[in-house]
Amino acid sequence: VSGRIALEMGMDAGFAEQLVHAAPMHDIGKIGIPDHVLLKPGKLDDEELSIMRSHPQLGAEILDKSSSPLIKLAYTVALYHHEKWDGSGYPFGMKGEEIPVEARIVAVADVFDALLSKRPYKEAWPVEKAVEEIKSQANRHFDPQVVAAMLSCLPDLIAINAKWREE
Repeated sequence: VSGRIALEMGMDAGFAEQLVHAAPMHDIGKIGIPDHVLLKPGKLDDEELSIMRSHPQLGAEILDKSSSPLIKLAYTVALYHHEKWDGSGYPFGMKGEEIPVEARIVAVADVFDALLSKRPYKEAWPVEKAVEEIKSQANRHFDPQVVAAMLSCLPDLIAINAKWREE
């Protein structure tokens, strides 16, 4: 999904391919989050939320100091994928184009996947409802250009998501 959005935004095929491989590492820091927080079926309390919000930096620590271009890209995605376009995200409160474009792309792709997935704390959403939620968050949570690119290639993204679920 991330790679297809990158292509739709006019990025070259090499970058898009690297992003396809880097994006799945965005939550690697969650291996450092205790299961009682990670798998909690209900709403997280303030302490649990603080623990959960440490995963971007934990992921960056895991991926840091690699000379591999792929791992460097994954580092950036892991560290910044919870920053929000309006500056209300974490861990640094970055906003707009301060956030690396690869993290802005993965943020949209990740939420699209998360909304379409059943989780311990929620049921899977229908595609239409997920798309409406993402559209409603353009200029708040998400870069509006990334959302526009996502909408432009939505049939491809739905097919990619369905294929991934079958595998």
